[in-house]
Amino acid sequence: MGKFKMMLVPGMVLGMGAMLMADNPRTTSVPAPEAQKDGANLVAAMNQQAGTPVAKAFDFLPATVATIDGKAVTKDEFIKFAAQQIPNGMIPAQVPVEMLKMQAPQMVEQYVLTQVIDQAVAKSGIKVTAADIAAQIKSEIEKMPQEQRNMIEQMLKAQGKTIDSIIKEQSESKEAQKMLAFEKFIEQKTGKLEVTQAELEKFYKENPEQFVEPGDPEGSVRASHILIGVDKDADDKAWAKAKAECEAILAELKKGADFGKLAAEKSTCPSGKSAQGSLGAFSTGQMVPEFEKAAFALKAGELSAPVKTQFGYHIIRRDAAQSERKIELAEVKDRLQAMLLNQKRNEAAQKVFAQLMKDAKVQILVKAPAMPAAPAAAPAAAPAAPAPAK
Repeated sequence: MGKFKMMLVPGMVLGMGAMLMADNPRTTSVPAPEAQKDGANLVAAMNQQAGTPVAKAFDFLPATVATIDGKAVTKDEFIKFAAQQIPNGMIPAQVPVEMLKMQAPQMVEQYVLTQVIDQAVAKSGIKVTAADIAAQIKSEIEKMPQEQRNMIEQMLKAQGKTIDSIIKEQSESKEAQKMLAFEKFIEQKTGKLEVTQAELEKFYKENPEQFVEPGDPEGSVRASHILIGVDKDADDKAWAKAKAECEAILAELKKGADFGKLAAEKSTCPSGKSAQGSLGAFSTGQMVPEFEKAAFALKAGELSAPVKTQFGYHIIRRDAAQSERKIELAEVKDRLQAMLLNQKRNEAAQKVFAQLMKDAKVQILVKAPAMPAAPAAAPAAAPAAPAPAK
């Protein structure tokens, strides 16, 4: 049995907190690294909106595509499932049948794996309620850095949502409950996985190229700002009020007030709370003209007068250019720990999958067509006969 690929298995590795950023829990599934390579072109093409009905596209499959414990898995069952995974149940006409035939064994295997997992979770007796989902998401939110929580709240606000509304929506989702049951099942099989300090240090030491922050591009400017936002339909009075507020903040800054603190407190740009107003480095053409002109005219450390743009009034501070630097382990410890833990979970899950498939005596009855043989090399020319001696 090969490694399990493609994109259909429930996603354990992102954790329930990922649901905050997804309208559909199914989108949190993470393919094995091989899947991103093996099936990328096919999946991208499948996600287009027009083409051939799935049933017709997979008409070449045999009536029985696999067996689980000797019980047949039919073509019709696979096609029904596949049609639910593809927008409108249509495969673009430009996807050749040959490509589908090459990928069909992996897709059937992945479908069978979902059935085997569902059966194993059901037999385990694991039950998940809406309250379990809510508690899991809240727990993960509490572990997030404050800046990350602020960014999530800002993004949800733009969508007319809140963290509480998302928790309620996800906790009532049958798909989310199914996914958490799956996660609990994997943990039951593998035990609690952890990443040690020694493992963190080993990865950091052996992969130095991954912990280098590049310097600012030549010709760019690094700047921070405080924005007093004004609605695009606001009247002159609102614009005047915003300018006056900006001037008051500028006066505080000139008296020595902390720029980052004021940005976090007063800026209506998300960068205020998430990065103390920092916009990083940017080149010409990346900002609106008024902002760009003012930023490029400043010297490092200098503050601008209030700058009016379509978004409101800004106070801009030009920051010192950043040179290439090595990122210290302490700066990335949490993210690195999460990444390595996900790797461990993936590896452990793959072993569980393989054992489940073995125990269920799975047989995949769909085979990829043989690759065409490479043309035989032309025989080497015989060496020329030596010229007769004179």
